[in-house]
Amino acid sequence: MAFIHWLSNVIFKLEKILAIILGLVMLVSLATGVFFRYVLKSPLHWSDETAIFVLVWLTFIGGSMSIKMGKTATITIFVDRLKGSLKRFFMGLSFLLIFVFSAYLLYLSVIWLSSPNILVQRSSSMNMPMIYAYLSVPVSFLFISIHAMDLLVQNFRQEKEEF
Repeated sequence: MAFIHWLSNVIFKLEKILAIILGLVMLVSLATGVFFRYVLKSPLHWSDETAIFVLVWLTFIGGSMSIKMGKTATITIFVDRLKGSLKRFFMGLSFLLIFVFSAYLLYLSVIWLSSPNILVQRSSSMNMPMIYAYLSVPVSFLFISIHAMDLLVQNFRQEKEEF
C-alpha cells in the first residue's frame, strides 16, 4: 500500500503545479480581455470562455486537493466527542464513503464521456472541442479516489501501529 501513498503524493504535487498554471492562465486571460475591451476598444471573444473553462478545471482540481489536505467542509460535532479506535473507525468509514462516492462518479463520468454526442460538441467562441472541459470531471474524481484510498489506508495503518 506504499504505492498508493506514493501515487497520492505525486498526484498532489501535480495538482499544485496545475493549480498555479491554471490560476495564471485565468489571470492573464481575464486581464487581457479587460485590456482589449476597455483600452483598445476591441473585445476578445475567447478570453471569457477561456477563463470559464480554466475555472472549471481549477475548481475540480482544488476539490481533489482539499481531500488530500483534509480541508474539506465537515461537521465534526459527533466525531470530535469520540476517542481512540471508535474515532478511527468513523474516520475510516468517512474515507471509505468518499472513496466509494468518487469511484462511482468516476464510473458515471466515463460513461457520460463515452456517449457519441460529447465528441461533436464545440465551444461557442473558440470552437474548442468540449471534451477538454468535460475531462475535468473524470480526472478529478480519479484523483479524489486515489487520495481517499490513501487516507483510508493511512487511517487503518495508524490503528495497527498502536496495537
